Amino acid sequence: MGSHEDRVLRDHAQSLMRAGHIGQAEELLREHAAARPNDHEALALLAQIASMQRRLDEAESLLMQALRGDRKRADYHALLAEVLTTAGRHREAIGRYDHALKIHGDYDAAHAGKAETYLRMGKVDRALASIERAPDTPITAIPRLRALTRQGDYEEAIAVARRHLPATKATNDVQRGLWFGLGQACERAQRYDEAFEAFTHANSLSTGGWREETDQTRNKVLMSAFSAESMPTLPRSECQSDRPVFVVGLPRCGSTLVEQIIDAHPDAAGVGEIETLGQLIMEMPERLGTTLPWPDLLQETNERGLTEIAEAYLADLKARAPKGSKVVDKQLGNFIHAGMISLLFPKARIIHCTRDPMDLGLSIWTQKLPPGTNAFASDLKSIGQSWRLAQDLMEHWSGVLTYPMLDVNYEELVADLEGQTRRVLEFCGLPFDERCLRFWESGRTVLTLSSDQVRRPIYGSSVGRHAAWGGLLDGLRDGVGAG
Repeated sequence: MGSHEDRVLRDHAQSLMRAGHIGQAEELLREHAAARPNDHEALALLAQIASMQRRLDEAESLLMQALRGDRKRADYHALLAEVLTTAGRHREAIGRYDHALKIHGDYDAAHAGKAETYLRMGKVDRALASIERAPDTPITAIPRLRALTRQGDYEEAIAVARRHLPATKATNDVQRGLWFGLGQACERAQRYDEAFEAFTHANSLSTGGWREETDQTRNKVLMSAFSAESMPTLPRSECQSDRPVFVVGLPRCGSTLVEQIIDAHPDAAGVGEIETLGQLIMEMPERLGTTLPWPDLLQETNERGLTEIAEAYLADLKARAPKGSKVVDKQLGNFIHAGMISLLFPKARIIHCTRDPMDLGLSIWTQKLPPGTNAFASDLKSIGQSWRLAQDLMEHWSGVLTYPMLDVNYEELVADLEGQTRRVLEFCGLPFDERCLRFWESGRTVLTLSSDQVRRPIYGSSVGRHAAWGGLLDGLRDGVGAG
């Protein structure tokens, strides 16, 4: 395949990525890279996908390969810096951004990324000083307005956003960044009508497509497969490990805070939002040699097969966290797998994080979530409906599983940190340790949107946040059934 054909393929892959079809784009690029291993632009696109999916080691490796193909590509250095920032390697990231800017001094994405890294480090003044030397573009406006909002200059932040919007010639991601940034500044300034308008614009640019019927069908299938009648008849793994602690819930439920508290314990570790369990469940037909899909294949499982799957999960957990008697898997979507967890790990623990649905829904709707994730998140009513269906499923698990599960409410955790921390640690089988009350001192890298919150002492300013929005959130109220 010649260079023209290579370019056409890469353009097609990028179109798939922009449309949210990440899996199709990755499959196309991997097949191409196998045949054309020296196509460094394809490697860089694969790295971008790996970074989006938090496969950071893989993204770094792919970018190093791409840079061996062309060391003068400022965009490769900048993307590598972004990966390093996400991994918490902030000083390395700043150095890599500086390298990109030596190659291309006006590269706005590198200027913006450097400023965002300073914001991640909590250095607002450095972020503003850095971005002042950058060209004034929609891309650099995003960290500028975020920094201004962070230091309380809300009106100036709003002016920056307004100067660049609607930014119709910018990429969808940049437009989303500007609208979300404007919404956050307007909310801080208590200009709720304008904030609502800005967040509505931001979410209209997100790939949605969530349908209530899909989650209803999911619940029906799971409740049938793991019914009160069938549960006693299903085989169990012989795994006796009590090392895994599964923290589940919906986004913005306080799960990162719970994970950070447990991780601060000297005999525990958090591994973040890993995909291991879901991948192993998807591989079950092949592992068991059956053509039945999950969960229908439960009728063909046996103790040995389940034990092998459990051991594969534990091996992955050990590779990620070699030490600690308890390891937290904070993949929130594992709430749909609670029944399977009970079969695989009879001695593990599940912590279900809950929060006032109105505050939770508002927090989801006002966050710039990664593209292609949480399809329900761009519409207030859909968020509420998704919350209600998730609650229905968790109530089912509580009714049919003879298995330890603990509900941890965000508002109660904020109001009584020590009491709730003792409760969580006791549930996990860990002795109380004062360090868990100072979780922000651990220095641990957090890869979720809550990374800023868990780097400082606990605060309650987000409790009751929805009240100030009044009737603007009626769609959410309708969705959760709180009207």
